[in-house]
Amino acid sequence: MKRSRVLILLASGALAGCAAPHNPKTGLADTGPKPASARLIGATPETLKADLGEPSLLRVDGPAEVWLYHSPICRLDVILYRGAKGAPVVRLARAAPRGVADATCVASLEQQRAS
Repeated sequence: MKRSRVLILLASGALAGCAAPHNPKTGLADTGPKPASARLIGATPETLKADLGEPSLLRVDGPAEVWLYHSPICRLDVILYRGAKGAPVVRLARAAPRGVADATCVASLEQQRAS
């Protein structure tokens, strides 16, 4: 009986350190820095063009605009929908292939834009 109590105490202490710190403003878990593609969420077309340049492909698909960017190491798919003010804003950004980190992909696109 004593041994099981010790194991429970050790396990609960270890799990307590796993909880994500909470943001006092929102009360939600603070998961740390956002991936680079998540930082694009809410960006306007003008911001995208300034940061990443013109997309390789721009397609209107119903209410969405799909922007595709390419660099030598990755592809970035960006989906824009009309925001509250009626202007398109980024709602989703995904880097591919899977082995390339979002931050690496976005950095490669920014570097490509700068050169």
